[in-house]
Amino acid sequence: MRTQLVVEGRARLEAPELERYRTQAGDYAPSLTSVFYNPRMEFCRDISVSVVQVLADELGSISICDPLAGVGVRGIRYAKEVRGVENATVNDRSQEAVGFIRRNVELNKLDNIEVRNEDANVLLWSRRRGRFHFIDIDPFGSPAPFVDAACAALAREGILALTATDTAPLSGAHVKACLRRYGARPLKTEYCHELGVRILIGFAQRVAGRHELALTPVLAHSTEHYFRVYLRARRGGRRADELLAQQGYVLHCRACGRRVLTRGIAVELPGACECGGKPDHAGPMWLGQLMDKGFVRRVSADLVNRNFKLGHRELVMLDRCAEEADGPPTFYDVHDLARRAGVSAPKLLEILAMLRKRGYFASRMHFSDIGLRTDAPVDEILQVFRSFSVLRKTTEVGLNPFPIT
Repeated sequence: MRTQLVVEGRARLEAPELERYRTQAGDYAPSLTSVFYNPRMEFCRDISVSVVQVLADELGSISICDPLAGVGVRGIRYAKEVRGVENATVNDRSQEAVGFIRRNVELNKLDNIEVRNEDANVLLWSRRRGRFHFIDIDPFGSPAPFVDAACAALAREGILALTATDTAPLSGAHVKACLRRYGARPLKTEYCHELGVRILIGFAQRVAGRHELALTPVLAHSTEHYFRVYLRARRGGRRADELLAQQGYVLHCRACGRRVLTRGIAVELPGACECGGKPDHAGPMWLGQLMDKGFVRRVSADLVNRNFKLGHRELVMLDRCAEEADGPPTFYDVHDLARRAGVSAPKLLEILAMLRKRGYFASRMHFSDIGLRTDAPVDEILQVFRSFSVLRKTTEVGLNPFPIT
């Protein structure tokens, strides 16, 4: 196999020659190489380095596990770039991949890495009872087959990181596949990626409950072709029950645009919207907050000092995550709202300012550049849109939009 040397973060890595498995669309196809390294995931890995650093700063020395390692880039970067990583277990079931990992460990002169050649689930089950403080599940496709074993091996107050590249099922394009893998019904809407992230989190929480483990999201993002979530662990059946009580369903009415949340996993769902339309339902899923604003800010503070080549883009996304952190589930598409209101779309920042003036939460978000997250009722949002249209018209004809009476 032809190889090349790549540099990512502070790590130098031998990887398969990238051009040999680049597609015409510019992506990198795992099926075209026996050992995979995806340079487009550097964005995700940079953020993960700072997440692990925040965890290490909080807990002191930590152990991490990269059980689906490929060339070993994640585990090697954690071991090399994060202060406080006492031990990193880097594993792949492919003997060829393990050869890359061993060479890359030597290339980076690391002595805090244990290289393993096992099935990921076998490795994780063998290290159960809280061996690892950070477990990074980054597979090709769905992380679902690995969550149970990962929960068994996760330390108290550790973090489980999950990557899902099967975004089409999670976002409603393949409903039956999502039902099989995650036990939840997705829905194709303008906020379908958010629903997919919430379904992924909800699935992981239900699996974790079998281990008396509560998984609370501290950061979640949808970027390019994948979803990424970081789930903070707490031990205890009561804590797990409290999180499961925050799962439920989203009702979406295509007729009027309303969304209604129904909390609970085994509950009766409303069959009609208040407008008279017949709604669609998605779930069960996590209906609580997707981000911990304080945690996101700490990740940003660490990342800003690392001088990553993609750092500006990463900081912009984290800033959006922090901005939307306190908002409710689901968001609105500005152009869809303008269509429903029968007006041209106002500027997003103007809409946010008006909704905040009226006492509502309103924010931009990382999920969509034309998305609006708010707790205002849809009728109130449409009224705001129409008020901007009236203001624009009165200004155009030279009338005072705020006459003195």
